[in-house]
Amino acid sequence: MPTVRQATIDLLRQHGLNTWFGNPGSSELSLLEDFPSDFRYVLGLQEMVPVGMADGFAQVTGRPALANVHTAPGLGNAMGALYNAYLNKTPLIVTAGNQRRIMQNQKSLLTNEDAILVPRPFVKWSAEPATASEVPAVLAHAIHVAVSPPTGPVFVSLPMDDMAYELNDAQVADIEVIRKRQVTQAGGFRRDLAKEIAGRLTAAKSPAFVVGGDLEHSGAWDQVVQLAERSRVAVWTTPLPGLSGFPENHPLYQGLLPPGAGWVSEALKGHDLVLVLGGPVFRYYPYIPGPYLGADTALIHITSDPDEAARAPVGDAYVADVRAAVEALLEEVSEDSRESPEARPGVPRPERTAAPLQASDLWSAVGHAAPENSLFVSEAGSNEVAITRYVRPSKPLSHMSAVGGGLGFGLPAAIGAQLAAPQRPVIALMGDGSMQYAITSLWSAAQYKVPLTIVVASNGEYGVLKQFGDIEGANGVPGLDLPGLDIKATAASYGVNTYEATDTDQVAELLRAGVTDRERPTLINVVTERVKKVSSRLT
Repeated sequence: MPTVRQATIDLLRQHGLNTWFGNPGSSELSLLEDFPSDFRYVLGLQEMVPVGMADGFAQVTGRPALANVHTAPGLGNAMGALYNAYLNKTPLIVTAGNQRRIMQNQKSLLTNEDAILVPRPFVKWSAEPATASEVPAVLAHAIHVAVSPPTGPVFVSLPMDDMAYELNDAQVADIEVIRKRQVTQAGGFRRDLAKEIAGRLTAAKSPAFVVGGDLEHSGAWDQVVQLAERSRVAVWTTPLPGLSGFPENHPLYQGLLPPGAGWVSEALKGHDLVLVLGGPVFRYYPYIPGPYLGADTALIHITSDPDEAARAPVGDAYVADVRAAVEALLEEVSEDSRESPEARPGVPRPERTAAPLQASDLWSAVGHAAPENSLFVSEAGSNEVAITRYVRPSKPLSHMSAVGGGLGFGLPAAIGAQLAAPQRPVIALMGDGSMQYAITSLWSAAQYKVPLTIVVASNGEYGVLKQFGDIEGANGVPGLDLPGLDIKATAASYGVNTYEATDTDQVAELLRAGVTDRERPTLINVVTERVKKVSSRLT
């Protein structure tokens, strides 16, 4: 008779989940034995790495991905990456083994007591099957929940002795039905609502769009560009976005909103209507006093996430499929005669400048040297604002960051993104401090010959924390300097091609060479200037 393990593999194959990212432990061996030849297992050396790789992979493919981690302590290791995936709304199926059922009562080694509670609140749903025969049904349930809007990670705990359980004929027949069934999300947007919003948009004197990453997840990139051009509006990206939601080199695009209430209201001053599409209203950090919006500014919010709509402090919210809503608005909005907003200044090519480089020189050199179809994954702390100013990708799924802000996202996600798009150049834009959180990702990149290019801004400090300290008035904080980091030696020890760029011309030259090499990962270390004192005023 077929076993639960065989039925589980068949179910996952049916759903296209044949690439697994994982770090196996003893309680996962019964699931992984005789691993199928049509499946691929991508190993990370610590659990947050495979979850991060799966995050990047799923976002680029637009399909769910599976992360297989170890029981209780391994799941604990993965929680930082799971936090980012939850706020990224990434559809992940995370599985972990558990001790045999007959040994759990004694709390034997590797027992994950109350296993479904451990990953909360960073999953949409978590479960451990009540009986072994229910494993395929619970996994199918998890997959359907993960891909239902708002998408997000789910967790299933699998006791190790469940895998060998032999199914009877009735159980096999039930699982066959479960394996083949589909759940289709048929989103729509009422025409009367589209007419109402379109009327408010047309009547506004100076409207603006604020876009979020869900526009890209839902495949609404071209439609929102068309709607913005037809309406002639200024377009911003919502604070802490994950994906930018709009071509960053477009003349209507104004950049990334800074993540403070006072900053946002100041940036949107003069706009009488703000239409927020596919993102929250708004996520902030640090605390910047001020009104959420100016007294003369109204806000309309369209999101697929009921909780985003419910928790927003301002505006009228509509919960709907984001792409359907944008398409419905396009049918109701005509070409507007209002004057288009002034475009951002272009990015000048930097003159040859020796290290230590200013952030503006480093990232403008990267932006000009990178191929047009590059996919950037950024986690560079104090450099993030400069990156959004000087690196301006033009295509969908071209700039990823962690919505959650949990460090350790960048390197694993970039590897997963490159595995998902092997023909596309993926460039990780990293800080020397943030990359330490998932430094073992470099081993995975080298072992699997992932042609990722990594640019590291090395300033020997947690620069973003110093900036927050200035804003908060927190002086004399210890642990913000990072002496003794040798990025090149560390990367080389994992088998990555490593280089030191000593000026902006070398940055450009080494970057072009790195993206051309499709056989191995490349790391380019660049010494940058230390952060300067900042204030809470919007600059």
